[in-house]
Amino acid sequence: MSNQAVTDIDVLALSVRDQESRRLIEEAITAYRGGALRSAIMSAWIAVVHDVFSKARELAAQGDAASTTFVAKIDNAIEHKNIVQMQSLERELLETAKDELQLVTPHEHETLKRIQDDRHMCAHPAFITEDELFQPSPDLVRSHLVHALQCLLIHAPLQGKSALNRFKADVLSPSFPSTQDGIRTFVFAKYLNRSKDALVANLIKVLLKAPFLEGEDELLRKKRQLAWTLSEVAARKTPIFEEIARPFVGQFFDGVADERLLNICTFLGAEPQLWSWLSEPVKLRLVRLIEECPIDDLKEHLVFDAFEVPELVDSLLAKFTSYGTEERIQLLSDNPSKQFVSFGIEIYSAVGSYREAEKLGQSVVIPLASHFSADDIRSLLDAILGNSQISYASGTSDVLVEVFKLTASIFPASREHWQRFVDEMTAQHGGEQDTPYSYPSIRAKLDAA
Repeated sequence: MSNQAVTDIDVLALSVRDQESRRLIEEAITAYRGGALRSAIMSAWIAVVHDVFSKARELAAQGDAASTTFVAKIDNAIEHKNIVQMQSLERELLETAKDELQLVTPHEHETLKRIQDDRHMCAHPAFITEDELFQPSPDLVRSHLVHALQCLLIHAPLQGKSALNRFKADVLSPSFPSTQDGIRTFVFAKYLNRSKDALVANLIKVLLKAPFLEGEDELLRKKRQLAWTLSEVAARKTPIFEEIARPFVGQFFDGVADERLLNICTFLGAEPQLWSWLSEPVKLRLVRLIEECPIDDLKEHLVFDAFEVPELVDSLLAKFTSYGTEERIQLLSDNPSKQFVSFGIEIYSAVGSYREAEKLGQSVVIPLASHFSADDIRSLLDAILGNSQISYASGTSDVLVEVFKLTASIFPASREHWQRFVDEMTAQHGGEQDTPYSYPSIRAKLDAA
């Protein structure tokens, strides 16, 4: 046996989630290395049995009905020391894992079944010929160890319909992350880390279909979080995503009705490559819907998320500029985007009262700030210097402090604009740096940076 083969098995064993399953498979590996090949196969099967039981208990604790029923049978057999029932549960274990618990695929079931069959030949006097006992080869044993690890032991119990149901429950729960960074961490840790390809493929289809199906209104209200989840899957599982999503998108959206098609804008914003996979008729329909869409539908469907698609920018900007100031404020507050930055600063610069300046600072400037460039910061500060209703509004200092935080990543390029702003405001007050309208908090941040 090669040293690399042993190393490969060790690496896989370190990935086993359940501590007892890891201990049991390590016993099998130790037996394999020591030449106790029959013992290795028997230990590998024991690890498989324990791991199915362990995963069933984990799923039952999460409310999975099939797992709850199975665990009840196990506990009943143990409590009553029912040997016959225990044997029956072990004999049918792989079928249960495939059909009821959905922990393994049909192919994996067949692979694990060979371990079970060879375990029986090792545990009982099994003769190949009249006078020759079954003697497993080292390569066969190594194969069984690797398959036990790859097909079952290293994976979380997140396969099949039960996993997708749990994902839906997660999305709809109040605790599901509401930010893109939070979703990235959550989805990878719970669903993508060591997940099987079949689960990833099904998850992609669910994410793409959910907001477009009748009866899924609860998920529809979570479409931006679903879109961010899809983007994370695309980033982490790119080959599977392209293999599944490309043909699926091309076919599925041809059948989506007009009243639901606009929901795709959120997904285009999170994953712009979907646009190139849509059929030409769907693209034409979407552009036409954007042109004719009333403002309430623009907001409800988060249509301006689709700014990430270059081919849609002109249509979206034309739609946005067709509205008056109040409607524009509504739209850019709900859908802050870099394409709206210049419009937002222009609206802010024209305010006519202190109260309006404070209101638009919170509803327009701060939502857009994360999209600012250094030139945008210069334009914003010039607008404040040029309008006393903004510069002397009591809430402007708080707005600028928040903008300063949100644009910290571009501070080296914007520092001169901030410095000029506080210098000019201080000069307007006769050099006094401690007046509210000389923005001492901004100056302090400049000095500390």
